Formats: sequence, C-alpha cells, structure tokens
Amino acid sequence: MPSAFYKDRAAIALSAACVVHCIALPVLAVSSPFLAVVAQAEWLHWIMVVMAVFASMTVVMSSPSARVPAFLVPAGFGGLFITGALFAEHFGIEETLPTIVGGV
Repeated sequence: MPSAFYKDRAAIALSAACVVHCIALPVLAVSSPFLAVVAQAEWLHWIMVVMAVFASMTVVMSSPSARVPAFLVPAGFGGLFITGALFAEHFGIEETLPTIVGGV
C-alpha cells in the first residue's frame, strides 16, 4: 500500500507541474529568451503528459483500492483533459484551460 501512496503522490506532483508550467513559465519566459523557447517546445509538453499519465496508470495497476469509480472517474477525466491539451490548439482552444482542469 505505501508504494501506491507514493505513486499517487508522484502523479499528483506531475499534474501540478503541468499546471505550474502553464501558469508560471510564461511569466518567467518574459525575462529569459531561453525559457521562452523551452516553454513553447512541443516535446516538453509530450514528455510531461506521458510522465503524468504513466504515473497515474501505475497507481491504478498497483493498488486495488484505486480501481473504484470514486477514484477512476476523476483520474480518468484529469488524464483526458491533460492529454487533450496536447491537441487543443488544433481545435482553436488555448491549451492552458484543459491543462489546469486536468491537473486539478
């Protein structure tokens, strides 16, 4: 059980990192051209999403108590929103909103 606890915390931390990336990094990017390039790099978005979704999936796979609707439904929607943010610009939606909704 402690293993699932730490995996769940890691998934939450990675989702929070996505939210911080969307909110704080643009502010920091104004002060540094290097951060501006990194903030907009598509590969960074893909890496963050893969890590967050992978961490969430390991919790579901390793802990039977995580396989209940009270956990799976919000976690599933969070993962869908974070993943959907990768494709949001193709549909004319700003990627920040789905990322923040999914991270919360």
